[in-house]
Amino acid sequence: MAGSPGTLTGGGRMCGPSMGIAGLLVGLCGALSAGQPARDVLIVERPERLVVFSKYQQRLTAEEYRRLPPFVPMVVVREQDHLGDGFTPCEAVEIDREPYFILRNEGGGFSARGAPGKTEVFRNVPLLGDTVVLLRGDALRLRLPGGKEEILLQAGTRVVRLFEYESATYVRLPSAAGRFGWLSLPGSGRSAQWRELESASTAGISSGDILLRVQPVVDGANRSLRRIYAALSTEPGELRPLPSFRISLSRGEIRCFLEPTSLSGSFTGSMRGLIAGLERVLGGTGLHAEISEGAILIPLR
Repeated sequence: MAGSPGTLTGGGRMCGPSMGIAGLLVGLCGALSAGQPARDVLIVERPERLVVFSKYQQRLTAEEYRRLPPFVPMVVVREQDHLGDGFTPCEAVEIDREPYFILRNEGGGFSARGAPGKTEVFRNVPLLGDTVVLLRGDALRLRLPGGKEEILLQAGTRVVRLFEYESATYVRLPSAAGRFGWLSLPGSGRSAQWRELESASTAGISSGDILLRVQPVVDGANRSLRRIYAALSTEPGELRPLPSFRISLSRGEIRCFLEPTSLSGSFTGSMRGLIAGLERVLGGTGLHAEISEGAILIPLR
């Protein structure tokens, strides 16, 4: 997987007068608030028609294929990958956190045993995974992913929010095995239309899994820092070290801090922007980021 649970580093020295630092803070906050990379999600109408291998890199049995319902969301791990032989091309995905490998053909498409139907990839969507109950007295319409068909959902219906895309939320109905669809729900947080019943449990999520979510957000912040400092490098002034966010894991928490630490006080606003990106990728885990003593902490409770 992309990303490493190790420590992020940044190097180099750039010019950075006081006016340039102020511009850096504004630019970084804007870059962070614009949204951070999340995960790509693949949805296939007939996934059982794809040539799929298990985490043991063995072809699925007929019974295992039957467990792949239509339009089940598959989180993309590596879009271009190979099996253990180093030769067979595939795409690595996760379904309910279980790894699978979808074989690709010589043309780069998916190998299939018949037409797999409608296939879509939703880029950089925040994963959720919490169970909510619908509160509206009038019915909400669940739009099925296969076309224009809709189902009326009454108040009291429970749904599992899987991910958000634009103004819609992709959900699963726990009461109907393999039933997925789109709902128009407000964004994160409790609202007059729904309330959270059960957060996505962190019991099955390791610290390494959380780091894999957090790392791309921090990488994005450091790329923004490098771009902005590069733009300032032509300005006259005293040479300053290029700041860089680093990650460490200790005592049941993930800590994100700025180096050199002497600049932490000047980057409080940027840290708040970074927290917004972290909150997006932590959605559905029950974990939250907070600023404490000049660093960002994510307690792993």
